[in-house]
Amino acid sequence: MTPRHDPEEPPRLDAHPGDGAVRGTQRMEIFADAVFAIAFTLPLVELPMPEAGPGFGAALTALWPAYLGYLLSTLVIGLYWVHHHFSGAIYRTAGHHLLLATMVFLMTIGFIAFPTRAFAEHLHDPAAREAGAIFYACALAAIAVAWLIKWKTGCATGDVDDRLEEAYVARLTRRYQVTTALMVAAAGLAFVRWEAGLALAAAVLASYVRAPETPVYVEEAPVVEGEN
Repeated sequence: MTPRHDPEEPPRLDAHPGDGAVRGTQRMEIFADAVFAIAFTLPLVELPMPEAGPGFGAALTALWPAYLGYLLSTLVIGLYWVHHHFSGAIYRTAGHHLLLATMVFLMTIGFIAFPTRAFAEHLHDPAAREAGAIFYACALAAIAVAWLIKWKTGCATGDVDDRLEEAYVARLTRRYQVTTALMVAAAGLAFVRWEAGLALAAAVLASYVRAPETPVYVEEAPVVEGEN
């Protein structure tokens, strides 16, 4: 990753020619957090409330597929929010192309609740279960691909902090490439055997629980801003 300006100096509005006016990441992160918050709570709105009366408890129990859909949706959204929160600390600027890539990523996040419901709420239906599982696996792969595109765009445009060691950025890139390839493979496997495809996707998502590698800077790490 080649520095485009003196790493010791604040980024300039014209730091990345051809990428519009370069700004900080604050507005991008605020918008992304709002999308994540809406996507996180929306599956709860979709949970139907049975009518009170005899059999109310049984009706609540019968909604277990909807509960599963809520759990799966929020787990995926939450895990990606955690990693988006991390990446927000190592992006230094947000130019036009990174914003477009972020928009595509957020579109996949906002959509994930629907394919999750298509799978979870039709588990009891043998005729629809496989199609729902394939749809869900493909949606998970789409998020992973969009995340990788966003990261690669940030690297290509210089929005990733150029004070980071190149080897550190390369390690992150390899991690995102491997997890994306596995998610795409899981989607393909789901067409052959949906249980195996979703099992592989679940294993990849479980790896997201592991904390990302602590940033490594060429010189002294920048001070955390806005935390005092």
